Amino acid sequence: MDTNRHEEAMVAVAWMYYDDGLTHEAIARKLRMSRVAVTRLLQQARREGLVQVKVTKPRPVQYDLARRLTNAFGLKHALVVRTRGTLDETLDDIGAAGADHVLDIISPGCRLGVGWSTTVSRVGPRLRGLTQPVACVVNELIGSWAGHSNPYSVSWQIAQVLGAPVETLPVPVLVHSAETREALLKEPAVRRSFAHARQCDLALVGLGDVEPGCTLVKTGYMTTDQIVAIRGQGAVGDVLCRYYDIEGRHIPVPLENYFISLTWDDILRIPHTVALAAGPTKATVILGALRGRVCHDLITDTETAQRVLSLAGEG
Repeated sequence: MDTNRHEEAMVAVAWMYYDDGLTHEAIARKLRMSRVAVTRLLQQARREGLVQVKVTKPRPVQYDLARRLTNAFGLKHALVVRTRGTLDETLDDIGAAGADHVLDIISPGCRLGVGWSTTVSRVGPRLRGLTQPVACVVNELIGSWAGHSNPYSVSWQIAQVLGAPVETLPVPVLVHSAETREALLKEPAVRRSFAHARQCDLALVGLGDVEPGCTLVKTGYMTTDQIVAIRGQGAVGDVLCRYYDIEGRHIPVPLENYFISLTWDDILRIPHTVALAAGPTKATVILGALRGRVCHDLITDTETAQRVLSLAGEG
């Protein structure tokens, strides 16, 4: 096709698509060309400025923030919900977004690892709409001595909705000595569950802060003094009880060998980790995690996202 005929075809395709509202297939039939050719002509028309699309209203703030987070930190996905009137309402919306996202990205045959946290606990009740079970396995990534009674545990709930088996870690998240930890990890059932947890394809985790009211203090696993001491080492947050600083560097704390959880290196080896976090104490927590490549996807709210971008100099 010569240059003039090619340009005429491009103009014709553009008018038929944007003004007449015809589909690619309908245009292809009318002009007797392939759908691929129609697509290429439309792409070229946009690229060369023959077609200019103008949206008359600004991009919704949550979508703009998600795009900026993705670009700034190289995320696979960023989902941002609107900040609600209370943190509790915001966390409910984050839980709903997390539930939808898990159903979008989970695949048959995968291992889904779950860590318990205040925010992750909002996901389970909002997992709905499955017409058939997902052929996967749910693994706990951290000790869960309290089992079903743990108010922040969600593994059983998620497994039930997915129709999937769950491999638990029925041991405390924190023990009194490294020797106790080693003894528990030698138990065949615990050793097997831990080995499988390291093989997870997808993980759903929360990001904890180092404030006196953090989840580990609320559950009685740690004292306020211990959290203050950890913060004094430069820690800004934790993922699965492994602490890191604002640059995302791992900080081995005195209790490092007392936690029954995946190690820092284990966490970084997970192919796809989804982190959920929001609230006034979580901006530095999230920023450290993003800089350390702890997670591949982030689900948060508009106010927290704005704080993170501002701290990162992306405001």
